[in-house]
Order: sequence, then structure tokens, then C-alpha cells
Amino acid sequence: MAIPLKVIAPTAMQHYDCTGCGDCCRGRFAIIITQADRDRIEKQGWSDSELGLEGKPLFVPRGSDFQLAHDSTGACVFLGDDNLCRIHGKYGEAAKPLACRMYPFRLIPLGSQVRVDVRFDCPATSGNLGRAIPAHKADLTVLLKSVAPEGVSDAVVPKFNATTTLPWAQLARVMEAFDRVLLDVSIDITRRIAGCVNLNAILRQMRLTGIGDADLDELLDTLTADVQAAAAADPLKRKPLLGIEGSMFRHLLDIYCRIDEVGKRSSQSSRLATSLRMLSGQGSVPALRDGFPITTFKAIDALSSIPTGDAALAVERYLHVHLTSMGYFGRGFYGRSFTDGLNSLLLTYPLISWVARAIAIGEGLATIDKQCTERAMAIIDHQHGVTPMLNTSSSKFVTNMLTDRRVLRALVIWYGS
Repeated sequence: MAIPLKVIAPTAMQHYDCTGCGDCCRGRFAIIITQADRDRIEKQGWSDSELGLEGKPLFVPRGSDFQLAHDSTGACVFLGDDNLCRIHGKYGEAAKPLACRMYPFRLIPLGSQVRVDVRFDCPATSGNLGRAIPAHKADLTVLLKSVAPEGVSDAVVPKFNATTTLPWAQLARVMEAFDRVLLDVSIDITRRIAGCVNLNAILRQMRLTGIGDADLDELLDTLTADVQAAAAADPLKRKPLLGIEGSMFRHLLDIYCRIDEVGKRSSQSSRLATSLRMLSGQGSVPALRDGFPITTFKAIDALSSIPTGDAALAVERYLHVHLTSMGYFGRGFYGRSFTDGLNSLLLTYPLISWVARAIAIGEGLATIDKQCTERAMAIIDHQHGVTPMLNTSSSKFVTNMLTDRRVLRALVIWYGS
């Protein structure tokens, strides 16, 4: 018999309620539907004239699955002129496809519990608008019945590092140690993240299999105290990346910043030209997506400062939510180990900072503010852990290069100070 699952939501630091902006319905996502979704929608009896299908099918094959059709503008055919879902308006929220009811939430099964994560490519989430996430717990518990596989409580525990496997409860203890470092507001945000990089580098090399809870707690208390003391005194020496490292970082930015709308194919020659310009890092930054700011690589590198105030709080909130969800490794993140997945999460800080700098320059600002940071978070999080492009052998090679302790610290410091 499966153990009853306990739903653990993020702290009240993160808020969300749908604002009806319609962004998630405008072609950025292929809405994959279940067979139950398809049967239910077919029974609703939507007419061709209601949806403007012009004789086209409502369901479009996508591999072995199906997705909802989109209209000529790229929007879901059920998106009304009022930016609201026609299914929701006519039959209620429960009648919508499961993927639509879930967004922007992710449910991460971990042993006998399920942790809640949120996607920051939703403007309401990145902007922290609405009720605190724990207020959604009852609705998420209902959705859990549809998304948690049979016997999920017996799921295999992912690797902690290359040599160690820890039980779920101990993985949570390690996560909490990183969260203590991240939330230590006596230290600026860049030094905290650099401290997390240092702590992960230590744990990545340790053999911990079979360690008792008390010994693990003592080890983590000692390590976090040492890391926090070192972080407070960290001089943050800014060092430009080596040529190949800079090129690989910009290559990864190209993947993270691109947006492929459903039904629209980007030109191969255009994508190649963009990739080559990103690899070179010279001159003007190419338009990585529609509306991307006009600036130069040199200007982005020159805009240096440590995020403070609301901008620092936005970064802290982003990393805290993803960290405590524990969705950054295992099945939640391409099957990576705890330490590898955590490094990839920490790498989002320089990625976000680079994009936030570009946005600030485009807005004519001398420093990065909260709005720049939140917009950058939404861009980077759209692909993180989602796109298959980050799970190719070449992307894994690039990520492994950039998450080496020396390189990752250099990136955190260069773009975070």
C-alpha cells in the first residue's frame, strides 16, 4: 500500500494568483492533453465557428500525445477576446485541461511527500502577486490525485553526488543547510550565493552513504558556519572569464533566452547567425527573442553592482522557492544528482543577472532594479529544467564546464557584483 502523501508548499515568501494576463495562452506552451482531457472537451461540443478553427482539428498530434490547437496568432483556440479561457468561463475551472489547471505549479514527488514548486515565467509568479502559496494547498491536494503516479511514495531516491546516495529525509536536511546560507540577510546576496557554491563544492566530494542523522546535522552545522563566515569576508575578486568559458556561457544564454512559439518555426540561418554572434561576444547583442533590449556585450559587462533592496529580495525568493521545492535534481531536473542539479540552479543567478543588466540598459537605468530582475527571472525560468535542449550531450558538457567551482564562482561574482 502506498504511503499517504504529504503536500509541502513553499513559505509565505512566494505569492501567486492568476491575473488574467493570458501570457500562458499565447503560444509559449504546447498544451499537452490527457485522454481524459480530450474526452471531456469533445463532450463539451464546441463548434468550429465558436473557436474559429476554419475546419482545422481541435487536437494536434505531438509525438505520441496530443496538444490543443492554436489560432493564426499563436494563441490557444480557447483564449477569448477578454483574455479568459472559454472552457473555464462556460464549464468552470475543473473542466480545463490538467496542464492548464496545474500552471504555474509543479508537484515534485519525494518519497512520502510532495513538494510544491512554481514557474517564474508566469508574470504573477515572478511579480509575486496574489495570495501566499500555502493558501493554494487545498486545491493542489486535489490536483495531486491526477498527477501523482501509483506508488509514488516508493520512488527511487536520486544520487546525492557521484559516490553517495542519501535517503529523502537526509536530502531535505542538506537542502535546509543551503537555505540557511541563502537566507542569511546579514550578508549580501552575491556573497550568499558564492557561499552556496563553496558549500556545494565541498559536499560534492564527500562520501556520506550510511551517515547517521545526528552526524549529518553536526557536519552540516560546522560546514555552514564556516561557509557563512568565509562568505561575509569574501573579497569578491572580479575576474573575466577565459575565452572558451565566456563563449560557453553566452551559448547557454542563447538557449535560455530563446522562445519558440507553437506553430512557428525559426529560420535555421537566423538561429545560426544568433548563435555565432553570442559565441563571439563582440559588438551588439542579437535579438534573442522578440522585444529583447538593444545593447552591446561591452555595456552589459560594464554595468556592475551587487543587487540590493527589492532586487536582491527577488533573487532570494526565486532561489529559495526552487531550492525548497527540491525539484532541481532527479526526476524534476533531467535525472541529475543533487549536487549537479544544485549547481545548475546556482548558475541561473549569473544568467538572470546578465539578462537583468540588458533590460536595465534598455530602460536607461544605471542599476538593476526589482522590475528588471523579475523580468529576467521570467525569461531564464521559462527554459530551466523544461526544454530538451538543456538535456543534450553538448548542453550537459557546457553546463558541467560552467559549474566547475572556479568557473561558477567567477560567473556569480562577475555578473553579481
